Amino acid sequence: MGNSKKSVFKSALDFDARQLAVCLEIITEQKALLAIVRKALPTEIGEHVQHCVSSGNRLLIYTEAASWASQIRFYHASILNKIAESGQKNIISLQVRIGPQLSQQTSPKTARLPSAENIEMIRNQFKDDENGDVLKRALARLAGTLEKRLKNTA
Repeated sequence: MGNSKKSVFKSALDFDARQLAVCLEIITEQKALLAIVRKALPTEIGEHVQHCVSSGNRLLIYTEAASWASQIRFYHASILNKIAESGQKNIISLQVRIGPQLSQQTSPKTARLPSAENIEMIRNQFKDDENGDVLKRALARLAGTLEKRLKNTA
C-alpha cells in the first residue's frame, strides 16, 4: 500500500479551456463598454476613463481621480443613451468610482533636513545648558544628529 497523497493543485494544462474562453469573453465585453463610454464623453474627459464593468443593471465606470469622476457624472444621460443605442438594454444606471492608482514609478522617500542655519540656531540655544531638562537635552542631541546627516548628504 502506498501512502502517497494526490496533489490538490492542477497544472495549467489540466484546466478546461471553457474558463479561459469565458474570461476572454468578459474582457471583450468590458472593452466594448469602455469604447462606448469614451465615445459618449468629450475626448479630454474620455481619456481618463480607465475601466468599465457591468454589474447587473448598473454600469461601473472607473476613473483615476475624483475631479474626473465629477466631470463624468455630468454626462450620465448621454452615456446611458449611447449604451442603449448599442443594444444593451439591461443597463439602466451608472456609478462612477475612483480606481486604484497604477503608478509605474515609485520614488524612494527621503527626509527633508532643515537648513544649516536652523540646525545651528537649535544647537546655540542649548549649548551651555548641560544640566537642563530632558527636552533641552533631547533637542541638543537632535541638533547633533541633524548636523551629521547634513554633512553626509552634502
